[in-house]
Amino acid sequence: MQTFEKQPSEVLDYDIDMSEWFEDIGSDDIESVTVTVDGTGIAPSLVLGPDAFPVFDILGSSSTSFKVWVGGGVDGQSYKITAKVVTAAGREKETDFKIKVKEL
Repeated sequence: MQTFEKQPSEVLDYDIDMSEWFEDIGSDDIESVTVTVDGTGIAPSLVLGPDAFPVFDILGSSSTSFKVWVGGGVDGQSYKITAKVVTAAGREKETDFKIKVKEL
């Protein structure tokens, strides 16, 4: 599982590239993504003013990768972020990564 570090006040985006998985299954693409967080004090998205950051953005014309926005967190805590992908054909795939929050 890939691990990233961020500070509590940062709002950062993380690219999730699933093109290798999609190569094995043929013509299909991402229909939706649901993002959950294992832990407290962090949000998979953060509203900043009238233009809210989305929880995820699907990237590219082939819809095989996406970006997850993460903000918040408690100094010294680690959080597992799970993104559940549902494809246009109905396949479901989960991918996880970890965020370590550290105040510098």
